[in-house]
Amino acid sequence: MSKFEAKVLPNSDKLRGGYYTPAPIAKFLTNWAVPVSPRMNRQVRVLEPSCGDGAILQNLNSGDLDVTAVEIVESEAKKAASLGIGKVINEDFFIWVQERSRDLEFDAVVGNPPYIRFGNWDTKSRDSALTLMKNSGLRPSKLTNAWVPFVVGAINSTRLGGKVGLVLPAEILQVGYAAQLRDYLVAHCSHITIVSFDKLVFPGVLQEVILLLLEVGHGPAMIRTHEVHDVSALENLRVDGEEVRASLNPGEKWTYYYLDTELIKLLRNVQSNEAFSPVSRSARVNVGIVTGRNSFFCLTSEESKSKGLEPWTIPLLSRSGHLQGVTLTHSDFSENEAKDYRTRLLAIPENTEIHKFPRLASYVQAGEEAEVHTGYKTRIRKSWWSVPSIAIPDGFMLRQIHRSPRIYGNEARATSTDTVHRVFLETSAFTAEQLSVAALNSVTCALAEVYGRSYGGGILELEPSEASGLLIPDPKLIEKKLVVNVDSLLRLGKEDEARQLVDQVVLQNILNMPSREVEGFSRILTTMRERRLKRSRK
Repeated sequence: MSKFEAKVLPNSDKLRGGYYTPAPIAKFLTNWAVPVSPRMNRQVRVLEPSCGDGAILQNLNSGDLDVTAVEIVESEAKKAASLGIGKVINEDFFIWVQERSRDLEFDAVVGNPPYIRFGNWDTKSRDSALTLMKNSGLRPSKLTNAWVPFVVGAINSTRLGGKVGLVLPAEILQVGYAAQLRDYLVAHCSHITIVSFDKLVFPGVLQEVILLLLEVGHGPAMIRTHEVHDVSALENLRVDGEEVRASLNPGEKWTYYYLDTELIKLLRNVQSNEAFSPVSRSARVNVGIVTGRNSFFCLTSEESKSKGLEPWTIPLLSRSGHLQGVTLTHSDFSENEAKDYRTRLLAIPENTEIHKFPRLASYVQAGEEAEVHTGYKTRIRKSWWSVPSIAIPDGFMLRQIHRSPRIYGNEARATSTDTVHRVFLETSAFTAEQLSVAALNSVTCALAEVYGRSYGGGILELEPSEASGLLIPDPKLIEKKLVVNVDSLLRLGKEDEARQLVDQVVLQNILNMPSREVEGFSRILTTMRERRLKRSRK
């Protein structure tokens, strides 16, 4: 093992994009999407755009159906063809669908498209897929996953009034690169139903999936959600119930559609409440420092002294768990040092003549022997050992959140790695501590659950753009007494009590927000947080 350990790269199995469809899902999708007895005087036309070895095809063995299946992998296409169901075409779906765009009027499309990241995607297939998206009015990026254009192609292949049933990653509900796709579906569908699972669908794979049921038609779509324990519950699931009209706000995430209609209305109304403004009006939220190899650049205080590197280091916050209260105080920082946390960042100026300082030169040489300088982030620097952008922020903000979004002041004048965001105040009219308390209320915390993203592990993530969009009350409203009281509660581990105190003092007493609305936002926070956290207990 390297002296300065690096992150483990994913193996080829993890990069592979195909997950075979469990039988209960295949049966449910085909039962929902494909009419049992066609109303038209012809066979029902059904498309499977990525059929694999035929798991879904096996549920389409009926004389009433005219089935077409497409599969790019020759060996898989042969397996599917051996079932003797419909016509199996061994071709790239994106090329095939564009060549036949004028005569594609399927009554139903059912499939489980592959999940392939941009960099792992065959270039020829990727170019065809991106062309399909562009021709449909979308602007793909280098974050686009293969399943996104599959959804576009499925919609484009379906007649008005037809149905599309797909197995997709749950990230469609929330990730930025799928924002245009969500807008596209709202505009091109009359009804959208989302079915999610408490239990992971693919054994051994942390990819959380949903079933996306689309009725192609004129939007904006009506949206409903269903949540079931596992795939076995699909047998008794009825796709009906309350729907809500989709919002037309560009790029809006869909996670909050799991809420009751009255709570959805509450969330939408607060966007125009002048008592709240986005964090970006008060501060800039930037990523923390990307060192390129934390094990080399982040040291304990004792390490920096024993190696003679102390003159070349600056105070560092290396973990969000090292934060308490409303600010990182000098006392907090000293405690972190005493616990042997990595509290020093190697911050060598770019123009330093390393050879003039023997102990520094020796450490840099050890890094080169461990190939630290060959990593992507280090090798693109003019001087690989000089970390860029080491500005000292006014405060910090959690990037990965267990319970609530948090902002902290920075009395200790430390910088941070990219495990937390750095916060720079836009004005001296208030302190980072006031900003910290202003952000700890039920409205802001509820909105974080809507703006952020969570995956199979149950952790909520906020990127800088998402954090900057959170609505907060004016930090200047926060009095010193409230800062002290909130800090005390937080240091006792009473986060919910601290939030409730801010709700009472700021939202109700100062902003005159009705108690039922405050309680509504508290319900939103609790509901969405519990839904997220239960995924960490799977």
